[in-house]
Amino acid sequence: MILAKPTKQNPLNIANDFKLYCQQSNFLDKFDIKVEKPGFINFFIGKGLLIQELTSLLEKKRLYFKLNDIVDKKLQIEFVSANPTGPLHIGHGRGAAIGDSLARILSFLGYNVVREYYINDAGYQMHMLGLSTFLRYQELLGINIEFPQDGYQGDYIKDIAEQLLNTYKDKLLKMDNAIDICLDTAKSIIMNDILNDMDHFRVKFDVFFNESSLFKDNEVEGTLELLKEKGYTYEKDSALWLGTTQFGDDKDRVLIKQDGKYTYFASDIAYHKNKFLLRNFDKVIDIWGSDHHGYVQRIKASLEALNIDSQKLVVLLVQFVNLIQENNKISMSTRKANYIELKELIKEIGTDAARFIFVSKSINSHLDINISLLKQHSMDNPVYYIQYAHARIMSILEKSDCNNVFNESLFELLSETEEISLIKAMLQFKDYLHDCAKNLEPYLITKSLLSIAEKLHQFYNKHKVINENKDLSCARIGLVKTVAFVLALGLSLIGVEAKNKM
Repeated sequence: MILAKPTKQNPLNIANDFKLYCQQSNFLDKFDIKVEKPGFINFFIGKGLLIQELTSLLEKKRLYFKLNDIVDKKLQIEFVSANPTGPLHIGHGRGAAIGDSLARILSFLGYNVVREYYINDAGYQMHMLGLSTFLRYQELLGINIEFPQDGYQGDYIKDIAEQLLNTYKDKLLKMDNAIDICLDTAKSIIMNDILNDMDHFRVKFDVFFNESSLFKDNEVEGTLELLKEKGYTYEKDSALWLGTTQFGDDKDRVLIKQDGKYTYFASDIAYHKNKFLLRNFDKVIDIWGSDHHGYVQRIKASLEALNIDSQKLVVLLVQFVNLIQENNKISMSTRKANYIELKELIKEIGTDAARFIFVSKSINSHLDINISLLKQHSMDNPVYYIQYAHARIMSILEKSDCNNVFNESLFELLSETEEISLIKAMLQFKDYLHDCAKNLEPYLITKSLLSIAEKLHQFYNKHKVINENKDLSCARIGLVKTVAFVLALGLSLIGVEAKNKM
């Protein structure tokens, strides 16, 4: 239609000429072309190409989805990293599911991925944890205490205090290092609880990095000295500042406060310096809560000050989770002990449903978790919908006695609309998977799996897989067998089990 005026021809004639040209080449081996008035040219992927790709997928299996050109060799994903000051809540669960799923996806595609948990075991919050525990310990001994407003108020603190009472009786009252003992005990118990939750959630870490080690190894002090040598620090109001505004931050940041104590920012700079300059990661992905939005630019600015390319750091800000129970939203606060623990959610709906729903939406979207829906064994439950598709196929395969060789000539028998739609949805999984790696968005996996499951159910409800035509039956067996493989693979990449029976 654009060419009609300069060529003085009818748009429909131009479109038909183009179609004729394509028919004389090998272009139509892969695509079908249809011309529509007043001059539209529509391209359709040819059945031959679909069958060729289906055969390739069945033969290559996992290799079919691999990336050929991986640029970033060594990758670190740091996620969860919850302060050991209380149990994991469902907000931590979303970060855990996203981080672990990304690690699974990128590892599968060929990246060398290191999963890391950063333990914030230094600073004021840890002191307050020790103090809160010691005060509850005193309370159990009948001593009247005044509990600080910013203390940790959860029942888990009382449980830890009881363990201390059983171990020490009243001896801690006479010990100068009582708060330190309370802190060490509380930190150990809470971290064990966190690791137990992660184990039940099918999340593993390769490295646990203690913030306190940065001080013990003088990395914080050394990093600040390096920044001083480069001329990016200055003293003001009896504090030491870093000139982050030189690198795009909206204001300069304090490194050492007036009382001589280091800020969290100081240790975070040293931690990221350790990642890039000591451990030589090509790329680092930090997964933080969305409330850390203002922290991103200052960290990137500090990297630039250390002559580290800040583009090597990718920070994913995970939006908040709302739990919907009886149409009411529940918000959370660790310090006020107003939250739903991750273990409670897992107990309520199971690991599969929890992991799936946590990655079912973009990282940038708020997530509402409908407990009652996820407990249903119905097609309205997206996890059940996909797992049932896999179980349905496994039931069919048990009844099959097909021993044909699956090849292109056999798959040529697949011509029904539902069969072609199922093949297309399954082959699109590769694009979704690669987009996951490119955009760091695991929700694309769930989107693809739901599409494949939908097409499988539609096909199954309209056509018999095993029928009186032996060759057609085997062609369909080859098709659903490949679908089962892709469904199981996709579910495994987000840490969900593929069910054989339901």
